[in-house]
Amino acid sequence: MRECPSCAMEVPADAAVCPVCGYEFPVPKAGVRASAWLFVALMVLFAVPLLAWLLGWFG
Repeated sequence: MRECPSCAMEVPADAAVCPVCGYEFPVPKAGVRASAWLFVALMVLFAVPLLAWLLGWFG
């Protein structure tokens, strides 16, 4: 079960549409999760060392 963000009623987890108010639950794309992990990896590889350098942690 999950909660409808529109009417706050509980609906089955596999429902595509809320039976009470008709809210259509968005279908997540498969590439979104991979893109999020790629973004996190790039932040760790580039932004964190740059911030450490700017703070003077590295020579």
